[in-house]
Parts: sequence; C-alpha cells; structure tokens
Amino acid sequence: MSLIVSNTAYIDGFDLWEASIDPLPNLDYENLDYIKISDDRYYCTDVEALSIVTDCFDSSVINEKISGPFTIAVEIQKNLPNFELIPHLDNKDMLGVIIINLLDSGTSTKFFDTNDIEIGQAPTTVSNGIMYLNNWNFKHGYINSGNKDRYIAICIIYKK
Repeated sequence: MSLIVSNTAYIDGFDLWEASIDPLPNLDYENLDYIKISDDRYYCTDVEALSIVTDCFDSSVINEKISGPFTIAVEIQKNLPNFELIPHLDNKDMLGVIIINLLDSGTSTKFFDTNDIEIGQAPTTVSNGIMYLNNWNFKHGYINSGNKDRYIAICIIYKK
C-alpha cells in the first residue's frame, strides 16, 4: 500500500496536489466501529483499521511537499448526508492535510479563494483524494449533498 502524491498542481497557483493510496487497504469501512462526534460526523475507533490505514501515509512521500519536522495524525471519518464544514483556514499548527476517499462518494472537499469563490473540488473516487498545504491564499470546505455516507481517511500533518 503506497501513498502517491502528484508533482503537478491540482489547481494552478495553489499548494494542492492529487493524492492516492494504491492499493487501498481491503477493509469493510462501512462496518467499522465509529463514535458519534456530532449529529452527522463520526470518527472510527477501530484501532487495527486505524493502524493499517496510518501505515499507508508514507512520511518520505510527505517529505517531498513539507519542509521542516512534522508529525501525522490519521483519522477515518464517516460524514452523513447534509454534513457541512463551512469554508475555513486550518489552524497554524497544521502544515497540511491529505484526504483519501475510502469509498466512491460523489462529493468531496471544495476549495475557495479568499473571497469565498469556489476554485475547485477534490477527486470523488475510491482511493483518490487531495493533499494541500495550510496556506493563506485558499480555504476549504465540504457539504455532503448526496444521499449516502462519505468515508474518508484524513492525514493531518502537524508542526513537530
């Protein structure tokens, strides 16, 4: 299982790159154990599944985009229909994020300029996603406008 991050900008002029895990771990993501965080957001609590997915986020690949020491935290999330994350900037302790679709969802993270004008959307297909650096020139957000749950792995890259 290998993390792949493109060398070509996903959206010209922004620190965004298409990412994928190939092959994606063969886990039953819909039936893992989850804890409810809010009415429409759940975090996986299955330690074995989290360990398997965490192993996919190869630090040597991340090193190609991140300068300086970092640590990662990996989450598996389930977002129900109508879950919304308004466009925002991440906190200054986060250097970047990698989001990988664990199932086809039809919806994905959207990116906005500083005037909240949409500039693009991350891939929606299984094992594909996006890597972005926490930067001042764009925001990201999400709304599950579909009728099925969205399952994603999120690798948060923190300053060490």
